[in-house]
Amino acid sequence: MTDEANLEETQQAAEDAVEAAAAVEDAELMADEAEAAIDQIEADASSEDEADGVAEAEVNKEDEEELDAGAKAVKEFSDSLRTLEGKWYVLHTYSGYEKRVKSNIESRVASFGLEDTIFQVEVPMEEVEKHTEKGKKVVTRVRVPGYVLIRMYPDENARRIVRETEGVTGFVGPTREPAPLSRKEVVNMLAPMIASQALKDAGDKPAAAKKRTIEVSFKPGDQVTVTDGPFATMSAVVSDVEPTTQKLNVLVSIFGRDTPVELGFEQVEKLM
Repeated sequence: MTDEANLEETQQAAEDAVEAAAAVEDAELMADEAEAAIDQIEADASSEDEADGVAEAEVNKEDEEELDAGAKAVKEFSDSLRTLEGKWYVLHTYSGYEKRVKSNIESRVASFGLEDTIFQVEVPMEEVEKHTEKGKKVVTRVRVPGYVLIRMYPDENARRIVRETEGVTGFVGPTREPAPLSRKEVVNMLAPMIASQALKDAGDKPAAAKKRTIEVSFKPGDQVTVTDGPFATMSAVVSDVEPTTQKLNVLVSIFGRDTPVELGFEQVEKLM
């Protein structure tokens, strides 16, 4: 091979080396640019997640601020159920023995040293606003007569001691094995009692009143006797009931025609 040919080969090799180096440099630059782009995308995504998190927190805060004291208390109770020990079960009791059963079980827990197995006994209660011809009366009563809730571990010895408590007829369940309640079922059973107490503690009497169950002794179709006013002693039929205002719309027969009249609960007497 001639010197001229060697020279050309050497020059070509040098040019190839330069091109290869330039290609490597371009590839590294592209890789750096790609990495920077990825970092930017991740940073943007992180910022968006943070912004979404802040927005969600603000929404949750606003939602919480809109809740009254009763609703907040129920929500807090619902959240706490995730971490409480044991499971909730339903006990069947003799009707009218619910509070006594609660007291008796709590005494037996202390006597038998079961504080680490049986944690809580609750009688679901509710406030009821009763409207009768004698006026309005607010009473607190057992929400589900004949039933008590108990939170405990599924320990057979503890169950036996509970079953043997005076007034208890047994655990509620489709089989011999007691069926635990879901978190939603527990909240539904105890929510009225929790909300009512929280509203009272907060001094929000109007909101507490709205949470009450309203019962009236009248319903459409009832036969009544008017006891006061220009229609006293006349018979009438209830057509509509307004518990919040303690008013009745009744139909009184005047000259053979049914005439609507609005009366207070205290102005009529139900015919038995």
